[in-house]
Amino acid sequence: MTEARFHVPDVSPDAPFADALRTAIANRGLALNRIQARLACRGLHVGVATLSTWQNGSRHPRPGSLAVVTALEELLDLPAGWLAVRIPPARPESPADDPPYAVVDYAPTLARLLNEVRRDAHGRLRGVTVVEEIILGADRSVTSKRVVQTLVAVKETDRQIVVHQGEPGCDVTLIALRGVTGCRTGRIARDPDDGAVLGELLLDRMLAVGDTAVVRYEVEDRSGIEALHYYRFHEWPGTHYVLEVQFHREALPVRVSEFRRHHSGGEDIARRELMMTPDNRVHVVARAVPRGLIGIDWEWD
Repeated sequence: MTEARFHVPDVSPDAPFADALRTAIANRGLALNRIQARLACRGLHVGVATLSTWQNGSRHPRPGSLAVVTALEELLDLPAGWLAVRIPPARPESPADDPPYAVVDYAPTLARLLNEVRRDAHGRLRGVTVVEEIILGADRSVTSKRVVQTLVAVKETDRQIVVHQGEPGCDVTLIALRGVTGCRTGRIARDPDDGAVLGELLLDRMLAVGDTAVVRYEVEDRSGIEALHYYRFHEWPGTHYVLEVQFHREALPVRVSEFRRHHSGGEDIARRELMMTPDNRVHVVARAVPRGLIGIDWEWD
């Protein structure tokens, strides 16, 4: 198998999106109309005028255009996330003065746990892709989750912060975080009242801005408390996300649904029923997710 070859422009890590895009296009020698045509072949329709404003800096891609930015990275032979990390945050979606974890109602607890572990590690990585598998046991509890995550650094870092919340009333000492590949487990902090666990995964190398990494980690929960839902929150838009739930054959729900919210305490902004596969699984696939949360809930008989 041959390794992918990238044409990385000679620009500084802190170069703005417009400069990086303009240089990348010049390096590949592609006219904007040719880029537009190639994007259209992928089902992505964007005007030449829009591409022009992106490269001259008068406008930036919005969160809904992140699929186009990802395709541009592929067309221009750039590393994944090389352009996306340079897009300035949109204030309506992700205000710069928002506290960490503002999309969930137990954010103050997570902020305190973050201070115990490593405050300055927050926000240095962005998820490019996240695939997680949630496994329920015969007692209807979430026994484990397995996560594969592709990350891109927006600041130099050698660690990732991950969060897990157990069911109400759980014993947080029975929740264990373990790095599997691409990382090892570092410090872990727990809060028994909110059932929250926050830990660091120490990467196998220091990442410079634009560098990517693939990590696999697991969370084991031996609390044995019946679960009714699972969700993952996204502080920053743009991640490609897959969530799969595996039910035990002796404990099958009567109804399963996907839900999406802007905030964990808010109303559903989308909901749809899911069909279970013959091996008792359901899943959700979301491209370039917005800020907020995506989850799956279910009803027992």
